[in-house]
Amino acid sequence: MKMALIQKLCRSLQTPAFTKRYWDAVIGLGLIFGCQLLVIPTQLAFDLHSINIPASILVMLFLFFAMTIASSINKDVADFYNKYLRGPTDFVGRHMSLGFVAFFILLIQDHIQHASDIPKLAGAFVVTTIVGYVFSYLLAYGGFHLESRIRQRKRPATDLESNNKTWPAASPERRPVVIKRLSTLSEAFSASEPLRETKTISYSLALALVDMVFKTAPIWICLFLLTAIGLPVYLATGYMMPFDLFSITLLWVISVQFQRSLRSWEILLRFKRSRALILIFCNPILLTWALGTAYMWAKATCAGRSIEFIIKDFHHFSSLSKCIVHIMQDHDVPAHLGAGDLASLLLDAGVACMGFKMYEYRSELWASLGTVSFTCTALAAINVFLNIIVAHACGLQAAEAVAFAGRSATLALGIPAIENIHGSTTLASTIAVFSGIVFQMAGDWLFSVLRINDRAPRGSSTPPPKVPILEKSRSLFSKATSNRHTEEKQDTNNACAETNEESSVVAAGVTVGINAAAMGTAYLIERDSRAVAYSALSMILFGAITVGLTAIPATTSTIAVLTSR
Repeated sequence: MKMALIQKLCRSLQTPAFTKRYWDAVIGLGLIFGCQLLVIPTQLAFDLHSINIPASILVMLFLFFAMTIASSINKDVADFYNKYLRGPTDFVGRHMSLGFVAFFILLIQDHIQHASDIPKLAGAFVVTTIVGYVFSYLLAYGGFHLESRIRQRKRPATDLESNNKTWPAASPERRPVVIKRLSTLSEAFSASEPLRETKTISYSLALALVDMVFKTAPIWICLFLLTAIGLPVYLATGYMMPFDLFSITLLWVISVQFQRSLRSWEILLRFKRSRALILIFCNPILLTWALGTAYMWAKATCAGRSIEFIIKDFHHFSSLSKCIVHIMQDHDVPAHLGAGDLASLLLDAGVACMGFKMYEYRSELWASLGTVSFTCTALAAINVFLNIIVAHACGLQAAEAVAFAGRSATLALGIPAIENIHGSTTLASTIAVFSGIVFQMAGDWLFSVLRINDRAPRGSSTPPPKVPILEKSRSLFSKATSNRHTEEKQDTNNACAETNEESSVVAAGVTVGINAAAMGTAYLIERDSRAVAYSALSMILFGAITVGLTAIPATTSTIAVLTSR
């Protein structure tokens, strides 16, 4: 039994899927800290010159253009990205949402002054959200459909690469196959053994325990770091940052593993509606926020301190660069750096790595650049004024109504926009977080209702050939000439269906980028969606245009007139 256990352990360690999974995680962690080598110096320079622009967005654009230029010079850059950087980039994107948990936990110390404002805020949020999603999707869908027709008219008729895609074709099978038991044949393939020498595997409690340990390895890693680093540092110095950091990370990993186990639970697969509802409310951000909030209240109770003091010790400043400046001045790390401040590491890396995803879908972005630019420009100009009008009509005061002007913009760009027009940044942050969590909860349901097939197959690293290969060469006097009309009609129908499908994917990406911003884009990465590049580009364009629009003095005066009525 011991030999069988050891063999099972070695085979599990040697499987390509296991190796790639943890190798991508290691490189992804390196990307998180490596991006700070570009983000922190740039942000410090911006703060020194009072430039209110997030450095992570500038780094994202730098990575996108650098990779594009390098790929045009050397074609091997694309292969290098697919082999070494694509997996780590997806790892950072999937876990980027952990950075927003800190902002969610900070809502503990934010209180609404009047209870009557709750229905007003809820009404304004619901109306602006519905209007924003509907108009964004319809405008982007129609715009891309029109842009595709214009490009097809300009394209030569003999262009064989008219329908090129850098992503693999989406698999029609959306529902994963549930494997109840690992067969002897698949075990032999994973172990790379000759089929003749393969023996039947005896399933025992020990082997099942090994499988469970490997499936839940991230939980055990977090527990080890918590007990080996976090707890000793706290007992020796009283510094809570490492303990808080590993505790929140552990809660996040448990939440992610719990939702994944629910997705593959055979009992829930029988009840589709109940399964969809349970998965919505078992979102990892919601679970981590609930567990993290309980953790903060437990800390306050055990320490005998107020929750405001615990939250202040958890999060000191609005950015990591400000923490570094104060640490350099006082040389006191515990007084200026909490676990919540390190959320900027993950958020900055997630935004910066979106430059890699934009590079991955660069040809598709170029094909839809007109649609994305027009939609973001039009909706940024409309939303700034329309959201304020709706919020003011719901009975909110001027500062609260103005906060809705940045409802759709990402936090990095929405806060500067609200500061330009003298709105409530606290409420603006809350609205932005809730906008993202609403899509994270209902994203799968919306895509299924609209029948948007945006998923790219997992594990594919090389794109298919751009030009279709004929199976057999036709003779000059074959029957192809007589069937030309039928083939042309089929090609036309296929082209129309493909255009409609791509219009839906582009419209979905633009809608998510405008309304759910970074949290929505992170969820698209976790979903393995082909719309992630459109979402990232729309998020940046929409936020930048919103900031530029609110910086105009005429906008401020117009908003003052709207909120004074």
